[in-house]
Amino acid sequence: MSRQTTKVPKYQRVLDDEEKLGEWLESASFGMRLGMLRHLSGDISPTEFNLDCDVQTWLGQNILDELLLRHRRVDFREHFTMVSYLSELGFEIAHLHTGSGDFSSRRVSIERKEDDLLPSLFDGRKLRQLSAMREEAEFSYLIVTKSYSDVKRDVAERGVSDRVLTGFIASLCVVGYPPLFIPDRYDASQIIHRVSTMIEDDTPRVFVPRPASARPIEYRNAIIESLPKVGPKTRRKITAIYPTIAELAGASVSDLMEIEGIGRKTAERITAILRE
Repeated sequence: MSRQTTKVPKYQRVLDDEEKLGEWLESASFGMRLGMLRHLSGDISPTEFNLDCDVQTWLGQNILDELLLRHRRVDFREHFTMVSYLSELGFEIAHLHTGSGDFSSRRVSIERKEDDLLPSLFDGRKLRQLSAMREEAEFSYLIVTKSYSDVKRDVAERGVSDRVLTGFIASLCVVGYPPLFIPDRYDASQIIHRVSTMIEDDTPRVFVPRPASARPIEYRNAIIESLPKVGPKTRRKITAIYPTIAELAGASVSDLMEIEGIGRKTAERITAILRE
């Protein structure tokens, strides 16, 4: 008869190894810490797994500190439905100054337009306000809680041509704010929440190709070009005669002075740097 074994949850395996737990707490992402706290707060008996309550306390405080640091806020002057939706998602209701957008966090600013989009057509200050957002946050966006079709209809009712509207949209794109049209405010709040969460999370969610490792010759070139009065042109002349750092370090002042573009003072500084 085979003996049935109980599968130990992955977080429990970390908790059961004190050394592994210490390493895990230092390197775990925000999402992993949330998962561990959820595990500790679940229907698992402390006596069954001998859980350390100090770990749960530390995780709770650590997660709270991280959320406060992210400082996700929604401006109190926003439409009450947006304030309601985002406050339920953990956004603080606050007074945001010009340049912070209508929704902000540590690294994100988002401006929302709806019926006030059309007045922006004739007010250059609105474009300057959007440009100012870039000084406040690393990432900034423009969301329009209207469909493009509705915006076109509003423009037609005001007697403004489509060319003016398309020119305005083009201007927004040029200054770095291509509008994202999301007619439903609830959907817009969900996207604002997800965007800020993905950017603020300490685990990158967007794939960025890892650059290829530098070759030894690139390190050599960088080292030589960091020497006084040595740029790419002079570096090429140096490496044509001294292809390695070791060979260059063995060159005398008079040897270096024979290279076009290197005088006595520069040669003396280079030899001093390489030998001292």
